[in-house]
Amino acid sequence: MAIDTDSARTAENLLTVRDMRGDIFPSEIFDEHAWNMLLRLFVAEASDEAITAPDLMALTKTPPAVGQRWLAHLVADAQIEPYSDGGTITLTRSAVDRMNLFLRRAAGVHESDGPA
Repeated sequence: MAIDTDSARTAENLLTVRDMRGDIFPSEIFDEHAWNMLLRLFVAEASDEAITAPDLMALTKTPPAVGQRWLAHLVADAQIEPYSDGGTITLTRSAVDRMNLFLRRAAGVHESDGPA
């Protein structure tokens, strides 16, 4: 399934809000590196933007050692495709489908001020 443009916009909005949250609250209380990585990859794929591991860690403000562990976990969990050092990181088709589903539901909650 292709990335839905409305879902990509919702993902971008979530990232913006999460960045604002990190500016206001101590970042140590929000350890969601893997989720941030998935959102960033989703947005990048929607824009046909290639992202490598160092790019992804910089975008998500994830320390390299922590980022490498999460990337290994995301590959093992079939959320991202296996990749080579320096290679582009992409979501699996299954992860894209689930992100589209989640983000459509999240947008519905926001629009209706209640669960979708």
